[in-house]
Amino acid sequence: MSSEAVAFEPEPATESCPWCGNVISREEFEKIEARIADQERKRLAAERVRMQQELEAHKQSTEIALRAEAEKKIAAFNAEREQREAGIRKEAAATVEARVRGDMDKKLGALITERDQGAAKIKELEAVSVKQKNDLEQQRTALERDRTDQLLKLQAQHQREKGQLQQKVDTLSRQLQRKTADELGEGAELDAYEALREAFTGDDITRVKRGEPGADIRHKVLHKGTACGTIVIDSKNRQAWQNSYVTKLREDQIAAKAEHAVLATTVFPSGKKELYLDEETGVIVVSRARVCEIVELLRNAMVRVRVLKLSLSERNEKRDLLYKYIASDEYRQHQQETARLAGELSELDVEEKREHDKVWLKRGKMVTRLRNVVRQVETEVSAILENRPAATGGGA
Repeated sequence: MSSEAVAFEPEPATESCPWCGNVISREEFEKIEARIADQERKRLAAERVRMQQELEAHKQSTEIALRAEAEKKIAAFNAEREQREAGIRKEAAATVEARVRGDMDKKLGALITERDQGAAKIKELEAVSVKQKNDLEQQRTALERDRTDQLLKLQAQHQREKGQLQQKVDTLSRQLQRKTADELGEGAELDAYEALREAFTGDDITRVKRGEPGADIRHKVLHKGTACGTIVIDSKNRQAWQNSYVTKLREDQIAAKAEHAVLATTVFPSGKKELYLDEETGVIVVSRARVCEIVELLRNAMVRVRVLKLSLSERNEKRDLLYKYIASDEYRQHQQETARLAGELSELDVEEKREHDKVWLKRGKMVTRLRNVVRQVETEVSAILENRPAATGGGA
């Protein structure tokens, strides 16, 4: 064998393909690497544009939705970014690792800057959203307050007009029927008596006979057969107010040892209407239409006091607080709201009945048509059975 050295040609530089893992030339490897880097830059640029568009699209969202959506997208982007970093670091060769890492650090810095800018934008939008929410809440409150005031004014005007019309009707009724004051008072007393007996069937309610001392009606409140106290009620159907109505009823209350005194009347002192508490006598003056409502309120309080077994001083304290509440604007507003809702419920009942009438009329027409069809079928079946041809018999 010759001792001459054998000359070997240097092998071309090769690398593993980042995509398929096959052995490729260094030149092809660099092209692929450049293409990957270019695609990565395009993808990051597209991702950045997409994030900016999403932030702009969600600018008008609510506070919670905006924060949740932004945090969700940032978390997803960070996860995707970290996944891409891990993949690139794992796939890249040791010789280009430092350069790739430097490029990625720059990109990460840009993304972090964008993320910080997005967070600042989110905070700005949150502040704007909170301000808009507060402004809307203030506007809504103002509108509701104005609506409530308008409703109360309309209800008050309606009550005044209703009271004036009622007084005119009562006056005309007196003129037409030519009743005396005693006859009118007796009729009012009878109406209140019958209404109370119908509303409180378990209580002992009696009328004071004509000519006997005392209030017109004595209402003894009973709870499971046990007496809880007494309410005296006077009923007046007059054309003019007299202070003697409440002073006399107060005397009757003391004589009957009653806990409460209620004057049901059609007339009120100047400046008063519907319901008020006479501070000098402690008598509750109320319109005849609301006497059952006030008596029910007093009755429930008496039963509650009985169940709680309060002392005399405690009962007096609770009575004063109850009277204060009855005379308050808050209670008056509650009653006006109750009257309004009751009116709306009545209108709803009327509307419901009207709709039921339509359904019933439609159902009646359908039933009539069904009966006609059934009758027609029965007629045809009868005709077939009555006019069938004679059967022909055959021998076996």
